[in-house]
This record gives sequence, C-alpha cells and structure tokens, in this order.
Amino acid sequence: MQKSSFRILIVFFFISLYEVAPAQFGSFAFERFTIEDGLSNNSINAVLQTSDGFLWVATKDGLNRFDGQNFVIFKHDPTSTNSLPENYIMSLFESRDSTFWIGTWGGGLCKYDPVHESFIRIETHLKNDAYVQCISEDGFGWLWFGTYTGGLFNYNPKTKQASNFNVDTNSPLRLTNNNVTSFVINEDNSLWIGTWGGGFSFFDEKNNFAKHFLHTQSKNSLSHNNIWFVQKDEHDKIIISSDLGIDLYDPTTETFTHNLNLEERVQVILNSSVRQTFRDNYNRLWIGMYEYRGLFMIEKDRKGETQVQYIVKEEDDPQSLTMNRIRWIYQDHKKNIWIGTEDGLNKLPATKPFVQFRFFPSRKMSLGGRVVSGITEGQDSILWIGFGGAGFDKIDLKNNAIQHFKNKINNPNSLNEDDVTAIYEDKFGMVWVGTTHSGLNRFNPKTLTFKRFVVDAKNSESVNLNWIQAILETKDGTLLVGTNAGLEVFDRSTQKLTSFNPPVKGKTTFPKIFSTNALYEDRYENLWVGTWLDGLFRYDKKKQQFYQYVPESKNPYSISTNKVTCVTEDSHGFIWIGTHSGGINKFDKTTGKFYRFSTKHGLPNDVVFGILEDGKGNLWISTLNGLSKFDPRTGKFRNYDVSDGITHNQFNWHASFKNKAGQMYFGTINGFISFHPDSVKIDPDPPSVALISFKVFGKEAALPQSLPATKEIILNYDQNFFSIAFTALDIAPNHKHQFKYFLEGIDPDWVLSDQQSIAFYTDINPGKYKFYVEASNADGVWSKPVKLSILIFPAWWMTWWFKIFIIICLLVLGYLAYLYRLKQLLAIQNIRLNIANDLHDEIGSNLSSISVDSQMLLRSSSLDETEQELASFIGNTAKETVETMRDIIWFINPRNDFDTDMVIKMKETAAKLLAGIIWTFNVASDAKLGKFNLDVRRNIFLIYKEVLHNIVRHAETKTCLIDMSGNANFITILIKDEGKGFDLKTVQENNGLRSIKRRAEKINASLSLKSEIGNGTCVTLVVSFGRHKKIKSN
Repeated sequence: MQKSSFRILIVFFFISLYEVAPAQFGSFAFERFTIEDGLSNNSINAVLQTSDGFLWVATKDGLNRFDGQNFVIFKHDPTSTNSLPENYIMSLFESRDSTFWIGTWGGGLCKYDPVHESFIRIETHLKNDAYVQCISEDGFGWLWFGTYTGGLFNYNPKTKQASNFNVDTNSPLRLTNNNVTSFVINEDNSLWIGTWGGGFSFFDEKNNFAKHFLHTQSKNSLSHNNIWFVQKDEHDKIIISSDLGIDLYDPTTETFTHNLNLEERVQVILNSSVRQTFRDNYNRLWIGMYEYRGLFMIEKDRKGETQVQYIVKEEDDPQSLTMNRIRWIYQDHKKNIWIGTEDGLNKLPATKPFVQFRFFPSRKMSLGGRVVSGITEGQDSILWIGFGGAGFDKIDLKNNAIQHFKNKINNPNSLNEDDVTAIYEDKFGMVWVGTTHSGLNRFNPKTLTFKRFVVDAKNSESVNLNWIQAILETKDGTLLVGTNAGLEVFDRSTQKLTSFNPPVKGKTTFPKIFSTNALYEDRYENLWVGTWLDGLFRYDKKKQQFYQYVPESKNPYSISTNKVTCVTEDSHGFIWIGTHSGGINKFDKTTGKFYRFSTKHGLPNDVVFGILEDGKGNLWISTLNGLSKFDPRTGKFRNYDVSDGITHNQFNWHASFKNKAGQMYFGTINGFISFHPDSVKIDPDPPSVALISFKVFGKEAALPQSLPATKEIILNYDQNFFSIAFTALDIAPNHKHQFKYFLEGIDPDWVLSDQQSIAFYTDINPGKYKFYVEASNADGVWSKPVKLSILIFPAWWMTWWFKIFIIICLLVLGYLAYLYRLKQLLAIQNIRLNIANDLHDEIGSNLSSISVDSQMLLRSSSLDETEQELASFIGNTAKETVETMRDIIWFINPRNDFDTDMVIKMKETAAKLLAGIIWTFNVASDAKLGKFNLDVRRNIFLIYKEVLHNIVRHAETKTCLIDMSGNANFITILIKDEGKGFDLKTVQENNGLRSIKRRAEKINASLSLKSEIGNGTCVTLVVSFGRHKKIKSN
C-alpha cells in the first residue's frame, strides 16, 4: 500500500512537470449512470450488450439489465436456487449460440435463462472454480474461464465436462500463477493468458505446449508480472495491460514494445497501473488507468499522425467522467463507448457529430466565457468568439491555441466592455467587436491593439451607436453597423459613423429610431435589415430606397411578426427570415409572398436565432429550444437537443456562422458547437422492440415465462382491463423514440405514441387478439413489429358449450311444447269428431225423423188447412235444420280440414244450389283455404253459400262464375252472375246482405259488392292469412 501511494505521488509529480492537460476543444461529453439512475451499485466490473439488445452491467452488488430507459436488477436470493449464486458479479460473456454467461466472485459460473428470467448454476465438480474473472469461447464451443485461485478451466456446455489447468498440473500445460485475470483465444484455439504475479503465457492445448513470459532486467521483456488485461490488435499483436503500463507483444519477433512508443509526456502517465485497453470499431485505442488517472484515447488523424487525448473527471463538468479510476471499457452494437469506473457508468454516444466548446474555469484550454453572443471565422481559420460579459476569444484550431481578450480598467488599448453583442472580421483582417453599452471596437490581430468608437454626446452623428446589434461589410466594402436605435455607416476615410436613413417606399421618412437586429446582403446586393419592432426592410441599392414588410392581419402571406432576428438567402434565391415568436418565414421575391413555418410544422420553438444553409439545400435553425434541420423540399424538420450532443438547448442571438468549407458554428448560453452537416448521418438501423411489462388492473401479471419469451397470454373474462409496456433497445435517449401499436380487433388503425411507451386497454370482450408494436429511431426508421397473442376466455355462461347446451335445452323444450300442443290438437280433433258423430247420429237422426213424420202428416186427410201449413212448416224447418246441421258437422269433422275438402264442399254446394244455371268454378293453385282456422273457413263458406242463395232467388241469371285465387298474404273469392242486377243506391239491405257483411267483418275480410241494372252482380271477398290484419271493405 505504501509502495502504491508513493507511485501515485511520483506520477502526479511528472504530470505537473510535463503539463499533460486533458482534452479541451471538442472534449468528450459523457452521459452518467449511477445508483441515482437505478444502478444497483456504482462499482462497475464489466459491461456487455447481448444479441437481444439489452445492456448488462456487472457490479459489486448485483447484475443490472438496461433497456435504454430503466435498469432491472438481479440479485442472489438465498431461498431460490434459480437466482444468482452471488451478488458480486465479475465477468460477462455471450457465446455464439446466444447463451449469456455470468462469472461471479465466490459463486462460480452460471448462465441466464431468458424464458424464466432465472439463472442456472454450473457445477464443474472441480476445486477453486468459484471466483470467475474472465470468460471466452473457443472454436469447438468449449467455454474457458479464468479464476482468482484455481487457474484456468474449460467447460463443455453439451456434455457438462470440465477440465482444470493450474500451477500443479502435471503436464507442460502448467500455469505460472493460478490468478488468471484475462486471456485471448486465437483462431487455432491456442490462448494468450495474463495472470496476476505470473506474467504472460502462451497455451497450446492441441500440441500440449506452453510458453511463459516474465519480467526481467531486459528492456525487451515484459514490463510487469501483474497483468490486468490482454487484447489482440488488428495486426494480431497482443496488447498487454499491466501494473506498470502497456506492452505490445509481437508473436513473430517475440519482442515487447513498452507504452506503444508514445511521446514521453504520455508515457509518464502510462507508466503506471493500466486496467484495460480496448480497440473500438473506429480503430481508436482506449486506455483505462486504474489508480485514479483517467482515460487515454489514441487515434490516427487524416495525416497518419498519432493523436492522444487525455480524459479525466472535471469537478465543474457534469459531462465528464464520474471517476478517474477506470475498471471497464466496452463498445456496444451502436458503437457507443461505455466506461465503467469505481463510481458509476459513463456512456460516450457514437452518433453525436457535434463538437462541443465549453467554459471550464479550472482548465487552461477553455473558452473565456459561457454565454456565446457572436461567432465568426477569419483568416487562417481563426475563430472569433464573443461572450456575454466575458469579452471575446481568438481560437486557433490548427495549433490548438486560445487567447482571451477582456476589458482592462484604465487601459484604453483594451476592449471597451466585456459584454460583447456582435463580432465580425472584415476583408482587411480587422476584427470589429460590438458591445452593449460602450459602442464599437476595432481590433488589429497583428498588433493586438484596439481602436474604440464610443458615443460622443456632442456628436449627433454617433447618437445611435451605443448598443451594437449587428455588423456587416457589403460587397463594395461598406461597413454597416446596426444598433438598438438605428443603422450606421462607418467611413474608413474619416473614421466616423454616420446614420443611414434613405427613404422608405410609401412613407415620407425613414424611422428615426429602430432596433436593428440583423443585416444581410443578397446576391443582387440588396440589403436586408431585420428590426425588433418595425419588421423587415429591403434596401434597393439601384433605387436607393427601402421597402418595408410588416405583418398584416388579413393577409396570411405577410411576414408572421415584426420582430426579426436573422436573415439569410438560400441557393435558390429565397430569403429566409428568423423571428422572435413567429418561427421562420420564406420570402419569394417573385411573388412578394411570405410562407410561414412554426412549431405547428415541427420547429422545436418559434423563437429563432440563426439560419444557415448546407450544401444539400437543408436549413439549420438555432432556436430557444434546440437545433433543427429543415428540408424545404419536403417541409420536414429533424430536431436536435442536448441528448444529441449540443451544449445547451437555448441558443443565442447573432451566434451562427458557416465557413467556406461548410463547417457550421452555433452559439448557446453554454458554449458553442461545431459540425459539418455531412457528418450528421441518418441512422439506418431501427431499434429492436421488447415488451417489458404486462399489467392487469394495474398489477403485474403472473406469467409462467418472462414477457419477452411469451408468445401468448391467456386471461379470464374478468381480466379484461390490461396494459402493455414496451421499450426500444438501442440505448438512445427515450424521448427520441417513437412507437406505434395496434391491437387487432380493437384498434381501427395503428396508434402513434411519441412519448408514452405503454398501451392501455379497458373492458375488452372475450376473444382472441394480436398485439403489435413497432419502434423508430430518432431519424424515423421503423423496426419490424413485435407480436403478442392475447386470449381472453369468456365466462362460463358465455362459452360455446354453454350456448350449445342452452340451444339443446330450448330445442327440447320446444319439442316438448310441440308434443303437448299436438296432444291438445289431437284431443280437440277427437272432441270435434265425437261432436260431429253425436250430432249426426243423435240430433241428425231426430231431425230426420221429424221431417219424415211431418211428411206423413201431410199425406193424412184428417188435417185441416191450418194444421197442414203447420206440418209443412215443421217439415221444412226440420229439412233446413238438417241441412245446416250437416254443414256444421262437416266443418267440425277434422277430416275436412284440408284445402281440397273445402273446395269440394263449395263445388257440391254450387251444384246443389245452382241447378238449372250454367256455373263455372275456377281454383288457382295458390288458393290455400286450409291455412284458415275452423271459424274463418266456416264463415267464408257461409258467405259463399249466402251469395249463391241470393243469385238463385233474385238474379234471374243463366250463368255464374266462381273464381278462387291467392298469394302469400291473401285469398280472393269472386262470384259473378249476368243477371238483372240492381241499383245499389235504391235497394234496401236485406237480411242476407246484412249476414254477409257481419260475417266478413267478423273475420276481418274485405267485402266488395258491385251491381248495375241489366249487367249482373259481382261479389268479391278478400281474406288475409294474418290473424289480426283487417282489410278495408267496399
């Protein structure tokens, strides 16, 4: 411990001696993750992203699974053999078959079961296999793992056989130390092994050969026997991280190169404990220092020269490392770099093209201020940066140098004020600096001298100079200065500023006082002046006249507001105007129309500070809430914020600039960013989607498998209120994702969700449903859908078998009712038949006897005339009664209920009554008299019979037509004679007609009677089959 502390003191002595400074310009901006963000522990031992997209983090107290939004923690449960065997997680590995292996510190090796989200412990049945420090897989699928005290193990996952190689192995395959910290497996399945205390070894199991490399006094030997990590580079050389720097071993020459032959000031720091090296996909070498010395990043620039950046924790920078003691370096599938330390996890996003320039008071290579209020680039690629309250900086990016310029009290050769509002370099190389209260400064970069142009109360020509808002040199060399009270022209010959007040079309005078926010000269040398309250002005140089553009309430093609912040011209000649609270405006000079774009169209904020066009015609717009890329051809916006790597969402006035190479600069209230638009790539890879939660009535559902492994969820009928949560697995800022989901059978279309990654469903009917969800990345590239089947069982009274049971019961009840009704009908028929027989046998017989007796009395000579009349009346009455009785018996008899029986009865009646008259009886096939009940049929017959009686008594006809027809609803009986007829108006209604009418009304039939003197009579009877349907009679 004392030796280690002494070494730390020596290293920091040399750091101060050589002044090795951390990276400044374009410094790395990390995202931090600690226990406050959901980690189980801040001490990170390993990081790994598995093929399913989850990021796993091994800590000293638990295993963490990160989905880009939340951490899920797995820990040892003493009551469960399916939990982690130990909370101290040391190593992570995924084999080619996507099995996820975990090495613990004291609990041995285990593998993850994603179906049940549990762990399966591996039993090797060998000694000293509990402390697993590193894991890998050979070409045969065997697993190799190094341990703290037991040496090296190999394990066959299929046969579950294991072997051990250690210092006591009785063969050439013997280790020099049992503490195996790291190893690399070659293509021929040989191994390069690093140990703690035993140096570096080559291990060839196939040829039963091993070779060991230890530290000696030779310069070409291993630097130290304590090895932290080994890694193979792109040339098959082995990079060895040890307790005394880095060695590069060349297997062909069997030589070691110490600390990569880097420059001496870097080697001073590297000549200490290096925890890990990592070669990323960009061929950058990351070197993690263990003893609180931070991180190195080494890469080749475009010229092939080696560039070294030193990255450490900065107390005043929340985007720096969480700690300088590095334990793990990893690159995920999206090429993000993850740095594990003793105090949290750090992520360096790979897709952030924005280079940050920020203010750090503790750094020498830092901006001079925080709030950037002006940016321009001059000769020799020198950047001039103005600050609010902090003067301005000269930044030489080529030589990585910076100078600060501020006001010095009682020094007239310094900046007149530190509150800079505008900065501009003219064609002579002079830098013009405008301030808030003290006017204009001219700075000579060669002599480092200032010339002040301040307000002279006695000089009315400089009355508008105090607050400088904008500076512009026109193509003809005129220097224009916009102030908060007007527009000034600087005369280089007289070194004076004079007011510029040409006439305005349609107005008698130019506004004497107006706040000039923006100055721009277009390709036709027209001057555009943006003001705070007076809208936009265009100065026509040829006509020497201003044109003013202001909002018009009734004109949607006028400018959106009179507060203009910036003006630019695109490659097509359109003028673009940024405004305060009015978004951006596109001005078409040919039509004179303004076209407005605001937050309604996708702009992140309607307060716009800067507009720059890139080489592809896109506009880059800085706002009060982030940066936006706008494509005028499609009208689409792509917005960027701090999560994408910009220094602050709030950009600033007058702080935007594009150089001749297309590099863009935008200032914020926390430094500025630099980028080339071509480097801002669209991410073509969509994120994968994972279902992470399924809740019923707000409580997590108990599933037999983990949700990602579940294909179908079965619910009861009373579990029809549920929610499904999902996430996108690309470890990007969650608010940049979009989701769309669809429950087949419920949602009419896909539901788009910008922020919420959860779908709610309420009161869902029993049935089978399919849930689909997709996710997009920040560039709108959508993933393939993830599907989940949901089956909701109905209640027992809603099941198909219960419905079939009910149908069967109804059929049985219906059949029983039918049988009962049939039994009743049969009984009624028997009663009718018995009545008919009784009437015929008893009453009919008696009436016949009366008729016969009356005839016998009439033949007797003993009766006087009165008695004969009485006997004749009795006989006739008996005959009529017998005849009526026969009709009644006929209708009562159930044997006569059929259509044909009724027709035959009617024909027989016609033949009997119409004797001597030629009659015709027509019956249509659809005339179904059998459909009527007994009472209706009887009344139809009696009406028919009465009509025939009337024809015989009164018609005096020779012919009679009887016609029966029908359809599905009615039956029609027509009886027509060609007799003498009568006048319906004069004839009185007799008993026969009244009887016919009464019977027709009784059965709700329609009765029509037509007759003319000399043209006969026609009676039409229409009867409905409906029981209650009444037909109007005529």
